[in-house]
Amino acid sequence: MNFINIKIAWRSIWRNRLRSSVVLMAVAIGIFGGLASVGVMKGMIIDNVDNTLKTETSHIQIHDKKFVENNEVQFVINNTSELINEIKKSPNVIAVTSRTKVFGMASTASKGSGVMLNGIDTEVEKSVSIVSEMLVDTNSSWFDTNKKNRIVISKKLSKKLNAGIKSKIILTFQDYKGNLTGASFKVIGIYKTQNSMFDELNVFVNKKDINRILNLPENSSHEIAIMLNNYNDAKLIAKEFSDKYPDKLVETWYDLNPYIKMSADMIGFMLFIFMSIILLALGFAIVNTMLMVILERKKELGMIMAIGMNRRKVFSMIMWETILLSFTGAFVGIILSAIFTTYFGHNGIDISSVGEGFESAGYSSILYPVLHLLDYVQVVILVFITGIIASIFPSIRALKMKPAEAVKE
Repeated sequence: MNFINIKIAWRSIWRNRLRSSVVLMAVAIGIFGGLASVGVMKGMIIDNVDNTLKTETSHIQIHDKKFVENNEVQFVINNTSELINEIKKSPNVIAVTSRTKVFGMASTASKGSGVMLNGIDTEVEKSVSIVSEMLVDTNSSWFDTNKKNRIVISKKLSKKLNAGIKSKIILTFQDYKGNLTGASFKVIGIYKTQNSMFDELNVFVNKKDINRILNLPENSSHEIAIMLNNYNDAKLIAKEFSDKYPDKLVETWYDLNPYIKMSADMIGFMLFIFMSIILLALGFAIVNTMLMVILERKKELGMIMAIGMNRRKVFSMIMWETILLSFTGAFVGIILSAIFTTYFGHNGIDISSVGEGFESAGYSSILYPVLHLLDYVQVVILVFITGIIASIFPSIRALKMKPAEAVKE
């Protein structure tokens, strides 16, 4: 590498400090804006995936094959406790629980709404789901009682049914034999997640209570939810369980929620596309600046070619000047974006004024930007490529000059 050309290129940048500063500022602001925007979007997606796994889907779910078709009560997983004990033996599993799930109608004296009843093992559920940590009413509790027929509902459903703590809710549903049945439940907890659609539909009751009312067989359930050490291993572990239990339907989190899988896969591609568009626009500004530089230094370039500097070195000098101009602006932009991401990644960006709309789509009203080292490396590579491409046209224009004519001007 010829460091003399790099040194000359660096000095040439600062011949016109104002023009170079304007270009550097444009590149820095473009890089900062792009990275900050990508960081916010990436943080939203990661937070959405994480919360969806911890509140809705878990990493792996197991059902009877016929249950998922219509969610009919009679299609249960028998010998649930034995199956759970076998699943726990896997070194990749960190938590597993069973649930009873049935669609029903929740009614108060004034209103009614269709709901999904989740019959849970109230203590074990805490290791699989974070709903127990999202109680919002100061009088709420997460089943810390031995009394029968207690229910936890969402804040949204609470408003819809006009039901608060200690209110009575009548649940109506079909039992194991297909008969219409129901019971009165007392509200002891009100929760709120970042997904208002999930909140409106799901209520939680003690599994023993709902199994008794449904007349389910002993030691049976509709769903087994599994959490793993690493959610990226879900497909491999699900294949093992599927081979081991061929009569059961084993689904991963991305089978259960393809949208979340698509969102997770988009993260890296989104950075590439977004930054490529920004750098393409900045590339034209850099090309224009370098063309102005060459026109101003036409006589100088003609002189150095006339005294013997070959065209390859002239090309190299202009190329390094363009690359250094791009890199200097990019470096400032990366530093600014790192400061932005570090600060707001810790403190969050509160968008609660429009948070309700975000929550209806499953996103939090507080955003935590996220950028990793690989993201910055990708941007540096893209900037380097942009610098090289942007240098080609100005360099060709310089090489086309005839030294004798250029010196005369």
